[in-house]
Amino acid sequence: MNKSLIIAALMMISCSKSPAGESSNPDWGQQPPYNPVSGQTTLNVSGTEAYVNVMGNTQSAMPNFPALSVKKGYLRGYVADVKGKPLKGAYIGVRATIGLDTRAEAITDEKGYYEMKLPLGAITYFATGYEMDYGQGKAVVGLFPSDDNSTGFGSESGQVKNFVMQAYGLTNKSEVSRQPYNPTNYYGGSINIDYSIDWDNYIQDYFHENDVIEITLTPDGPGIFGDNKSFVIRKTVGIAKLTIVNIPVGKYKISTKLVNGSPLKMSAAGPHANSFPFWGLKPGAASTGPSTVMFTPTLNYSIQKAVPHKSNWESVDIRLQK
Repeated sequence: MNKSLIIAALMMISCSKSPAGESSNPDWGQQPPYNPVSGQTTLNVSGTEAYVNVMGNTQSAMPNFPALSVKKGYLRGYVADVKGKPLKGAYIGVRATIGLDTRAEAITDEKGYYEMKLPLGAITYFATGYEMDYGQGKAVVGLFPSDDNSTGFGSESGQVKNFVMQAYGLTNKSEVSRQPYNPTNYYGGSINIDYSIDWDNYIQDYFHENDVIEITLTPDGPGIFGDNKSFVIRKTVGIAKLTIVNIPVGKYKISTKLVNGSPLKMSAAGPHANSFPFWGLKPGAASTGPSTVMFTPTLNYSIQKAVPHKSNWESVDIRLQK
């Protein structure tokens, strides 16, 4: 059975039964205004630092969700974007610890609502995903639990859980604390910069200790929610790597140079170099620009595989040369 038929069947099974007076005509009410990020930020990264989070701890405002009461033995809720637009076709999957039938799943309807009867036991989330339009293709993204909590619960008690699609922000804060360089710990996109260092200053085409590399990211049109912020990152050479994380999702013009020096050559690198027709660094061959970059989802390419409380974006690998 193909993917579209499976999703259609799940929608009929999991979303057709709506509690009277609640999801049959949900009241999304007045939504808080979404203020797109704009302007320009300049960030300095020392020689001993290997990553930079361009949005820091800034989080998008959560939308207002329609009220739902807890229904024993059921998991239900809504999925929306940061502007409060209900998202149809989002996937929520859970597992239980007891019995043979330990899996339950649901797809949201046109009102962003989902509901599923839970198997017996302690419930854990195994997938929360949504497939969005991105550039000329589609990308699967992870969803943020609006209460910032994706821990397990008992099936008998039931739970209401709402999810949000974001363009940037922290995922699970404890995971960010352990791995702040991991791109899937942020809902924004990520770029990994790699280069070679000549510590003895014999090879002029290599980078030398204390060189300062300047990377400029300028939005090439508004982001998925209208964000329009530029970033200038100045990295002092000392570690032969820099991961730029939590970039608001969109398309960017990218340029690189040595501070007060000539432009640097950029080329697509890593295991997925030039694998995607619409995403990644374009052009992918060594060039001083102009170049553009779009982010790439991880190999969890279906909504049923999007890990809970994770973003599903991986780094675009770019190699720099003098």
